[in-house]
Amino acid sequence: MELTEQERELIEQIRNYKNSKHNPSRSLRVLIVELFYILLDD
Repeated sequence: MELTEQERELIEQIRNYKNSKHNPSRSLRVLIVELFYILLDD
């Protein structure tokens, strides 16, 4: 199974968010949720 570019982007942003656990970015969290919903609609 291969990942789409959007799926890779979502995974990368989730990893970035997880790595910033001491200083999480609200905008990064919003981006993750938006990417997730975009993938659900496809």
